[in-house]
Amino acid sequence: MALKLAGHLFTGPFPVETTEIRSNQAPVVYAIIAKEGEPWAPAFRVIDIGYSEDAGIRFLHLPNCALWTEQYAGRVGVYLFYTPRSEYSLDDRRRLADEIRQKYDPPNGMIEG
Repeated sequence: MALKLAGHLFTGPFPVETTEIRSNQAPVVYAIIAKEGEPWAPAFRVIDIGYSEDAGIRFLHLPNCALWTEQYAGRVGVYLFYTPRSEYSLDDRRRLADEIRQKYDPPNGMIEG
């Protein structure tokens, strides 16, 4: 499944506890999303937005991971927007994450269908 955030298509959800982006993979801008509502009418809450450094990222090791998984037990996942180094610099990833964060105001933002 994919979600569109600020005009960018993010793929997911992937489990927060086991997902990682290694240094030899394309870096990402990520969204931590909680699925809410009924199965026939889901809503998606933006919990956090960030980006990976060139060295990679393990979502389990992020400072807020325990809070996300506890507060949104079984309903939280990570969505990824891949940003190849040939097209996006670290500053580009940082800027894109900041723009998306401003638009959705985590953890208050909802993705409209």
